[in-house]
Amino acid sequence: MSNKNNILIYRLGSLGDTVIALPIFHKILEIYPDVENITLLTNKPVASKAAPLEAVLGSGLFFNEVLSYPVGTRNPLVLARLIAEIRKRKIHTVINITALRSPEADKRDKVFFKAAGVKKLIGFDNAPEDYKVQTDPETGFFEWETARLARKIRELGSLDFNLDKNWDLKLTNAEISRSDELLNSIPSETSFIAMNVGTKMEIKDWGIDNWVQLVKSLRLRFSKFTLVLIGVDEESPLAEACLKAWAGEGLNLCGKSSPRVSAAILKKASLFIGHDSGPMHLAACMGTPCVAVFSCINQPRQWYPRGDRNKLIFPKTDCAQSPQKKCVNNEKCVLTIKPAEVQSAVLDILGKKQLA
Repeated sequence: MSNKNNILIYRLGSLGDTVIALPIFHKILEIYPDVENITLLTNKPVASKAAPLEAVLGSGLFFNEVLSYPVGTRNPLVLARLIAEIRKRKIHTVINITALRSPEADKRDKVFFKAAGVKKLIGFDNAPEDYKVQTDPETGFFEWETARLARKIRELGSLDFNLDKNWDLKLTNAEISRSDELLNSIPSETSFIAMNVGTKMEIKDWGIDNWVQLVKSLRLRFSKFTLVLIGVDEESPLAEACLKAWAGEGLNLCGKSSPRVSAAILKKASLFIGHDSGPMHLAACMGTPCVAVFSCINQPRQWYPRGDRNKLIFPKTDCAQSPQKKCVNNEKCVLTIKPAEVQSAVLDILGKKQLA
């Protein structure tokens, strides 16, 4: 399919939301190889720890320019300016790959884009069943978010999630070189474990005491590994606490790398350990196995990271099986996960690499 007109991709979110949609961006580039201009419409980050979508996808690789707005805004002046910007770009086609929304929200968006002069809308005319997370009737498993997005734009054709090329972030030589600089103190023959112990959602936070206890136990088994902590600058104190508990070779890279440089770092890691988070999705995207602790905020399998080598640990609580996505009886369900459970998952993946 060839299209000389301008298109707009409508996607909200930050790091994890972007990575999970990466195969969709690749599909759009495949279907529109000759498009003149691709504009990305996204939200301004709502949290300081959240990486903007364009910082994940890079500049000029999956789109040409970005329009952003405060998510949820009803300010008529803001919306009028946004309509004017879209009209100025003479957008012909909008491809909607937003998260699960209501029929009313889709209707509002259709009216908005029509007012902006858009001729073709993809991903807006959904069937009633498309407005909820699907489950497999045989297994009861929830539909993976990447699969839901592909179903949302099924008119563009089928998509193979297992192909590595569909998870390619197109890292530049400069980004790879920067990751090498940051890891320069680690001997080339030394393996390393990557960790991120921060989260922008309190309900997901496993707590620094649990992370410290886990790190101490892993040190006994994997003393010849280097421990590398990644994350935003404000997570640096958490990283220092973990490195103190590790009491071995380690690096605190919090605040020192962009999301894309972090991806290059994670590609070299033997394992990633962390929360259900953006860095987890970034590591899995690069083909690195993950051990991650989950809370009840997401349905099982819906937001799993890419790949089949991961060990994902859910709390064994009623709320983790409930569609309500909130803890009950004032019990923070993620805290019921014990460090020994996480250690066991790490051993399952790295057991053959025990070097201590």
